[in-house]
Parts: sequence; structure tokens; C-alpha cells
Amino acid sequence: MKKVTSAVSMRTMVALTVLGLIGFSACTESFEERCRREAREYNEKQCPRRLDDLVTIDSMAYIEQPQGFAYYYTVDYDSTETELFTDSLKELFIEQLHQNVRNDIKMKTYKEKGFTFSYTYFSRATGDVLMQAAFGPEDYR
Repeated sequence: MKKVTSAVSMRTMVALTVLGLIGFSACTESFEERCRREAREYNEKQCPRRLDDLVTIDSMAYIEQPQGFAYYYTVDYDSTETELFTDSLKELFIEQLHQNVRNDIKMKTYKEKGFTFSYTYFSRATGDVLMQAAFGPEDYR
């Protein structure tokens, strides 16, 4: 009877040790690994996603140099019908993106690390880049 109890206790101890090591290794994820994982999970859960009648977010990527996140969008419009991205509208839109980055509290940890947030908008019809904007620490501090 004593050997059975001892064997069960030994198995329990081994199982707890293995679980502890697994839990510890999960806690040692580097910040860069965390960012890669968060970008991957965001893409799996959120992309592609229609934001409004014209814009779809296609993906988000963690980039190492400069460290940050890049967001990629597709815009559905026929450029032959109208000029959607005029210079003045681009300026207003970039200023709105800038304000969003400055005010978004969900980005706080990344801003403290000096991340750059870049946004690229593509035309679905042509694949051309319609607009790009990037905001680094000098833009949101």
C-alpha cells in the first residue's frame, strides 16, 4: 500500500513539475515575440474586416526596423469616376490618423517603447498605393 501511494505521489510531483516548466516558459516570451504573436492573432481574428463602405483592413504586421506595427488596407473605389484621395483630403485623413495614434490608450505600451505605426492604403482596382502615413515617437510624444 505504501508503494502505491509513493508511486502516485511521484507521478503527481512529475506532472506538477512539467506543468510548472511549461507555465514558466510561456511567461518568458520576449516583447518582440509577444508583438509577433499579437499581430498573428489580430490577423487570424480580425482580418480581413470591412470597416465601412469603402475600406477593408487586410492585415497588420509587426516590423522590427523601425520597431512598430504596419497596417494594410484596401480601398474599393473606381478612380476613373472620382478622385477620392485629393491632396487636401489626404492631409485631413493623415491628421485624423495622427490624432488617433496620439490618443489611443491601447497603444500606450508600444508608444512607451518608441514604436512606429504605419498605414498603407491600396486601391482594390489597380493595386496602387493610394496613401501612406507613418507616426513615430516624435509624432505622438
